[in-house]
Amino acid sequence: MKIFLAIFYFFSSVILAQFGTQDSGGQILPEQAAYDVKFYELDFKIDPDKKFISGSTLIVAEVLSSIDCFVLHLDTVYNIKKVLINNEAKSLEHKNGLIKTTIGEMKPGDIIKAKIFYEGNPREAKMPPWDDGFVWKKTKDGSHWIGLACQGGGADIWFPCKDHPSDEPDSVSIKITAPDNLTCASNGKLISESANDDGTKTTHWFVSTPINNYNINITLAPFKLIEHTYTSITGEKFPVMFYVLPESYDTAKVFTLQFLDHLKFYEEYCGPYPFRADKYGIAETPYLGMEHQTIIAYGNGYKNNEFGFDWLHHHELSHEWWGNLITAKDWRDFWIHEGIGTYMQALYAEELHGKAGLHDYMKTINRFMNIKPVLLEGSIPASEAYHPDIYNKGAWFIHTLRYHLGDETFFKILRRWAYTNEEIERTTDGSQCRFVTTEDLIKQAEEISGIKLSWLFDVYLKNAKLPKLNAVLIEKDYENELNLEWITPDGSTFEMPVEVLVGDNLKKLNMKNGKGRITFPDMIIPKIDPDNWITKSEINIKTYSKKGF
Repeated sequence: MKIFLAIFYFFSSVILAQFGTQDSGGQILPEQAAYDVKFYELDFKIDPDKKFISGSTLIVAEVLSSIDCFVLHLDTVYNIKKVLINNEAKSLEHKNGLIKTTIGEMKPGDIIKAKIFYEGNPREAKMPPWDDGFVWKKTKDGSHWIGLACQGGGADIWFPCKDHPSDEPDSVSIKITAPDNLTCASNGKLISESANDDGTKTTHWFVSTPINNYNINITLAPFKLIEHTYTSITGEKFPVMFYVLPESYDTAKVFTLQFLDHLKFYEEYCGPYPFRADKYGIAETPYLGMEHQTIIAYGNGYKNNEFGFDWLHHHELSHEWWGNLITAKDWRDFWIHEGIGTYMQALYAEELHGKAGLHDYMKTINRFMNIKPVLLEGSIPASEAYHPDIYNKGAWFIHTLRYHLGDETFFKILRRWAYTNEEIERTTDGSQCRFVTTEDLIKQAEEISGIKLSWLFDVYLKNAKLPKLNAVLIEKDYENELNLEWITPDGSTFEMPVEVLVGDNLKKLNMKNGKGRITFPDMIIPKIDPDNWITKSEINIKTYSKKGF
């Protein structure tokens, strides 16, 4: 964990420099707001020796408001050979990462079927997954090992799409043709593998549920497959497929058994695995990892952390609920994916080691930059939303929210954030997936808890700095007095209750109007927030003596 965090902080500035015209999200173009993508069909041939791809993408979209120009994102490194709109060839403009095609006036309810044929050498990632592109590596025996990372820059680095987090296709077909010694691991359900006469084979995958564009992914290598059948808490059985390198097989066959324990943990806390209609899978990748739906990218080397589990797999698996089941409608809400996802590892440390494990784990992620708010205003691109505090600070906010609500209410809210009701937990047709905003989570939490919570979200998510706690200890002849006061960055009243340990007695100050007072016998040293539940910048303690007065 510590090594990963060091790498993350070091490369966070590199991420921002890499996006340029490839940045994902932001203010959606009017021409793209005018249609809703229903389906993608990707059909590619990959030549790993030349680091070259060629093929086509079919986009099926429904018109929402009248348009006469169809706009898609696609990296300008590609040569577009042809564009068909409803089977009719059209001229196009391709610059600054955008394809623009005049289509004639189309009205609400009309269906656009656009097929783009193109080829080229795709962008190559130098530091995946912190930058985007294809990853061309070799296994120990010299075989090709191909990966792909595109969370920040967007899926338009390899196929034409509407590159905005607010629009997911209902389903996706993925057909990859590659040398026949390579196995293609991808999203969804495996439909077929067919040999071709030219020494290649074509693998067909189908995703039956909505999926984030950046989660559509492929990994190719001479994989060996480890298979299990998992029984969900719903009673349904679904396949578990781990694609591992031959040299990793013996280690992985034993090590990955813990991944099934991770799956059981998530089902217990967050509800059924969302994509039971397809599969749960991982692919061993030539980079650290990513949350690709139903085919998690895993490159952590089959090793446990100090708490006895593989944090990387556990974190990426969290995104099947926090990111793939529920998805931030805009990049501004990306803390929902990463903050809650990071807190799940702390909960797993608690599952393994009790409360001591929880608090010890939280110490390992107690590092914040506090440069800008976790939750920014407006519709923002990935480069602005993606910064380290959405992980650790987001997780610490969830930790404090749990403290404030109590475990029974908190864990009920956590599950209903994932699934709004028990009926939807049994659904597998894609209707279980939904977009959310921070405001949606606040509304749900307030409805379940019966108390106002927006003030708490506002202080932690909308301010760059953390609240601090001022403490004044007044020593008297026979008793001492402790006065506490919350100071917030925006000057708002912060009525977060504070626990104070006095001897063996744990007392909670209500902090009405942000202030609290407690008296206790002389010679006792109080401990403020002894278990460190509350996210805060510091506790400023001043001591005054009034003995003899």
